[in-house]
Amino acid sequence: MAGPTHRGRNRRGALLLALASGAVIVPALAAGCSSSSPSSTAAQACGLQVWHKPASRDAHVEIVGDWNDWKRPGTVPEVRDDGWVAAMIDAPVGEHAYAIVEDGVWLTDKQVPMTAFHDGKEVALGVVADCERPVVRVDGVEATADGHVAVRASFLAARSGALLDPAAVAVTSREGVALPVASADPPTGAFRLEISGLKRGKYTFSIHARDTHGAESEETIATVWVEAQAWDPRDAIVYQVVLDRFRGDAGSLATPAKPSDRAGGTLAGLRQAIEAGDIEALGVNTLWLSPLYKNPEGEFGGTDGHSYTSYHGYWPTASRELDARVASEAELDRFMQVAHDRGIRVLFDVVPNHVHEQHAWVKEHPDWFNQDKTCICGQGSCDWATHIKTCRFAPYLPDLDWTNIDAARAATADVMWWFDRWGADGLRIDAVPMMPRAATRRIAHAVRTRYEHKGNVPYILGENFTGPGGYQNLRYDLGPFGLDGSFHFPLMWTLRETLATETAPMGDIDTSFRAGEQAWDGAGAVMGMMIDNHDVSRFASVSAGNAVGDAWSPAPQPLDPVVYAKQRVALATILTLPGAPVVYYGDEVGLAGKNDPDSRRVMPADSALLDSQRETRSFVRKVGRARACSTALRRGVLRTLVADAERFVFARETEGDVPGAAIVVLSRRPTAASEVKLAAGAPSELVDVVTGAKVDVSSGVLPLPADAFGVHVYVAAGGSCGGN
Repeated sequence: MAGPTHRGRNRRGALLLALASGAVIVPALAAGCSSSSPSSTAAQACGLQVWHKPASRDAHVEIVGDWNDWKRPGTVPEVRDDGWVAAMIDAPVGEHAYAIVEDGVWLTDKQVPMTAFHDGKEVALGVVADCERPVVRVDGVEATADGHVAVRASFLAARSGALLDPAAVAVTSREGVALPVASADPPTGAFRLEISGLKRGKYTFSIHARDTHGAESEETIATVWVEAQAWDPRDAIVYQVVLDRFRGDAGSLATPAKPSDRAGGTLAGLRQAIEAGDIEALGVNTLWLSPLYKNPEGEFGGTDGHSYTSYHGYWPTASRELDARVASEAELDRFMQVAHDRGIRVLFDVVPNHVHEQHAWVKEHPDWFNQDKTCICGQGSCDWATHIKTCRFAPYLPDLDWTNIDAARAATADVMWWFDRWGADGLRIDAVPMMPRAATRRIAHAVRTRYEHKGNVPYILGENFTGPGGYQNLRYDLGPFGLDGSFHFPLMWTLRETLATETAPMGDIDTSFRAGEQAWDGAGAVMGMMIDNHDVSRFASVSAGNAVGDAWSPAPQPLDPVVYAKQRVALATILTLPGAPVVYYGDEVGLAGKNDPDSRRVMPADSALLDSQRETRSFVRKVGRARACSTALRRGVLRTLVADAERFVFARETEGDVPGAAIVVLSRRPTAASEVKLAAGAPSELVDVVTGAKVDVSSGVLPLPADAFGVHVYVAAGGSCGGN
């Protein structure tokens, strides 16, 4: 018998195949519970399959779980020659919490993606499929730029072993597009759906199938993107928008009377920016929207003595209703269509850690919340370090108890509503470290089981606020069963030290990036790279030296051109390093701001911008479009060429590319003229996408400009990306 499949970042294959039917599939054990029909080679797994490798062959192992009230001793697994133990548990259909007890020590199951809690201990959470029904599994999606689409799928037989009835395959779509069956092979269960002539955009197909006995599968989703190149999170250029502060239905907004008041921004205002081409002009292909939940009216006291409204969206009073002040259902439908037609992904900001006290759950399910109502995060004896999992942000924001299985199920179902109803393409999960890791893993598992397949990769980013050097804090929630990425706060702080305040050498950017790579090696993470966000002071104000002090007293918009030069170098850094750059609205024009709420001021009207702000936006457009165009800048590995006190120079290269497919030169203060030697096979001529200048490098060396706060992004001259 073979052991469990490898569960590295290539979860996209074997693991998703397994999870499609809701159970962990290991070929040898699955065979013992598969279809009785010898002609059906595609069958789902039944029962709960458990694999474990004890620390020693002499260890005593048992499996205990909720199927028999955690009775001890539990099921003793089969001991195998290769050191693994294996068991098939005949548990009822549905979720089951269980533990592997090795020599008296309770362990979770490293082979399954979810965990739960029992008697104060974290335990494994498995799913037993309903084997009385067949399952449809999406094996892959191919789509060409001219609209030819093929969906490959498999029909996994029910326990009866009845084969697929090709005439009973039914496909519907959100967009009203038919997807006919092109071929089907009932003995193997393989079938193919195919269509041509689809226009650019996203298509969501719902697939149902029946077997020859009339048993029908549940809905299976196949997501198709018709676009020039297949996308994955490394291709994301994210634009973060606090909707209330961006644009309104009629365009630019007036500054509210108080910085905590609503400014009147709407989703329609952002849609109009998409339709005007303002978003794509930045190279952006992914939008992170502030929460759209219904939020309370009125003002509520903050811990700083000021009163705040819910303009930001992080105080849900209903988890499946939109805030009418920001968007109607019709507008959100229209917005998603406009974005998807242009190939833009949409990440919804979800808030599974807490709700507002006006939420119905607070009265209907008081046991779903952590019970210490007096523990306010960071106040008095309720310190962050000790109480981060159970404290409240504010007295009126009850903290959800994710160890309660009913609360966990309800909160996850509410997150899935944003995918099922609105066609989300990914998530930004708020307040990750304030919940047990079981929370993000349950959410990620639900999203991936339903929506992830070859050809469609939802992007799940988590907010884990950490200080300088907090690499391992971020690593904890990443990995094959965890988040796809977190925001790279350590690098953000490094950029402030190296560029904004000039208190560290430029080479520290390379050091910080490499430290992150090492910390989350093997996690397959695509980190969110940013220079600031809505919870910290704006980079421009840090550069100007006036980012501290009362955040209710706005920082002045800088006039010094050096501030904007620093802004450009910082933005170029995140736009050219590996990861997913996240541009916070206003960063592209060097918007000022102290901490929250000043960091969330309204987006200025175009007519109000300074020349330095316009120049900065023009620069971001050039570098953003270069990244969008260049495979090397999106997916290439980083090869450091120079990392010293005043310069950071590196190449981005993908396998099969010519060496030095993209070379980035970032400088701070002028240094003596120098050069870097290019690898053999490098292009003989490069073009700087920032200045448009061509450089002859036929000699095999690239001269390094000695300019202050300079950015040069070189790609091969004559290539598709050399015309920026």
